[in-house]
Amino acid sequence: MDKLQKMQAKYKKRMARLQEIRKLEGEALTAEIRTERDELLDDVKTLKRDILAEHKSVEAIEKRDLAEASGGQSEGCLSFQSADGRTYRALPVSQRFTNLESQGAGLDGIGFGFGGLDGIGPGSLGKILRAKLLGDPMLLNDAERRAMGEGIGSAGGWFVPSLVSGYVIDLARNASCCMKAGAWTLPMDGPEVTLVKVITDPTAFWRAEHSAITESDGVFAPIKLKAVVLGCLLRVSQALLEDSASAGATIEKMLSSALGLELDRVCLLGNGANEPRGLFNCDDINSYSMGSNGAAPTNYDLFSYASQYVLEDNGTPTAAIMSPRTFGTLDRLKAATTNQPLVAPQSYQDLNKFYTNQIPVDQTQGTSSAASCAFVGDFKNIVVGMRKQLTIDVSPHAGTDTFAKVEALIRAYMRVDVAVLRENHFTKIVGITE
Repeated sequence: MDKLQKMQAKYKKRMARLQEIRKLEGEALTAEIRTERDELLDDVKTLKRDILAEHKSVEAIEKRDLAEASGGQSEGCLSFQSADGRTYRALPVSQRFTNLESQGAGLDGIGFGFGGLDGIGPGSLGKILRAKLLGDPMLLNDAERRAMGEGIGSAGGWFVPSLVSGYVIDLARNASCCMKAGAWTLPMDGPEVTLVKVITDPTAFWRAEHSAITESDGVFAPIKLKAVVLGCLLRVSQALLEDSASAGATIEKMLSSALGLELDRVCLLGNGANEPRGLFNCDDINSYSMGSNGAAPTNYDLFSYASQYVLEDNGTPTAAIMSPRTFGTLDRLKAATTNQPLVAPQSYQDLNKFYTNQIPVDQTQGTSSAASCAFVGDFKNIVVGMRKQLTIDVSPHAGTDTFAKVEALIRAYMRVDVAVLRENHFTKIVGITE
């Protein structure tokens, strides 16, 4: 347990004792107890100050390490300037939404927000959902009870406090292969944000004396992030919630996993109709085909060509995302003469590899209806814009036979959009069969 965690544990222990003392009345509140209470209050005040200082110290170290790992880029982050002068700072997956909410401590009226210091942490959303569905808040701590009462909408929806929301969004981001591969998350404070993408690079020229510099054809275009609804509808058994205190944690994990998987699908394959447009449907993405009717890989040439195409467009291929089936096919490749595992070229070895079931294996390529695809590129050119809050509705009546079956429906949604800054810094490989 590190220093910060020890201080947080100490703080929680003293707060628990203070809660016990506050329940005492009359003769039970002796002079000795009052002295203990005063000492505890002093300790809590000191711990708050020390935790704040330590939290800032840890954050500074994380920022320094991220800057060093990213070649000295400020804070390891990507920043955008809007037309009205506002700065939007995108986050890599290694930086968390919960850190942002910690810095804005108290915005939701639920206290500090330091990694569970005030009782809000991983699992809090699931516990609160269980309490809402059962009408039983007994297993909630004080902070979770306050969060449970925050932001009740006119239609009964629950506007999830930002710190609780941050934990779930971070879980969803951690479940996304695209995020792990390098995609940025851009917290949006409004429904729309306009970014800039590069269509073609400008060219530099040498100038002879008394001659004009040749004009280049660098072309830029706006990308408008317009947050659209990403939702998940989950049916749960009331009996299961009553019998299992851990059911809430399972619900939280299922919701975050579903959101993360859908983020992967839309980043890679989104069609742009009622959902963001993903890499597969970008106009300027490079493409490598396994043939008119598709084919199974017999070597690593497909990834070598994919990397080459990115390099030819001045990009740096850093990662590949493929289906588990494609991974298995490549993993079993054998050298023709020795039957030993086929050694991959350095270009493939240098790629970070990720696998997701969100890439289908039933695409059509000519006469084949069992084709798949893969993506190679620099995934730092993907920006996922996210509104920072979740809205959750719980109902034992909505849907078909929900009430009769003693079940409940949970609807969670957030607003998201995807932008690809340099489409030609990616290659899609199509027609991969077994």
